[in-house]
Amino acid sequence: MWIDVVFSGGGVKAFAFVGAIEVLEKAGYRFKRLAGTSAGAIVAALLAAGYTSSEIRKHMEALEPALLLDRKAAGFRFPFFRWLRLYLRMGLFSGNAFEKWMKELLQAKGVETFADLPPGTLRIIVSDISRGEMVVLPENLDHYGIDQKNFSVARAVRMSCSLPFFFEPIALYNQKGEKKNLMIDGGILSNFPLWLFDNGDDLPERPFLGLQLSNKEKS
Repeated sequence: MWIDVVFSGGGVKAFAFVGAIEVLEKAGYRFKRLAGTSAGAIVAALLAAGYTSSEIRKHMEALEPALLLDRKAAGFRFPFFRWLRLYLRMGLFSGNAFEKWMKELLQAKGVETFADLPPGTLRIIVSDISRGEMVVLPENLDHYGIDQKNFSVARAVRMSCSLPFFFEPIALYNQKGEKKNLMIDGGILSNFPLWLFDNGDDLPERPFLGLQLSNKEKS
């Protein structure tokens, strides 16, 4: 049975999504459209590219978080230089290593840009701090004069995971190379965008499910 799924943000707790996906796969569900914000965007993008829960688990278990951090940025021995970078770049780490990791995983499935995915398959939430607005990628890229079909999926995920003051914001440029706006973590403005597949009073095209991470434990 085909369903649509929305993944919330949640930092490192996003690893828990793999178990939920595994349960859904065993129950016979398949994912037609996917959406995510922050860490949830990682899982949504990998599923949209064709990864299974077991494949995602394998890559996440092999991942060493330190490898995703920019060594040069993290290598300052003196706190003053770290704070100077934070002040000038608005983030301790560039996020380049993380984006490279995502790009390589997606390329392994033949996905680089949104044009490599069926239309409407993947939607990612980011926050435009220059305008104070929420942005849905890829469709809202038209508002910035950017061709959504040729936009990098890995870059979109990197934007959505730009935790303030940890990763540097992404500067969004239009096709003329003009600087437009700074993009950060999608969870700042919408951490659980379940509304993406809600048609209001009309019935949805198919059942949709929202997966949200929580700190609560069963008593």
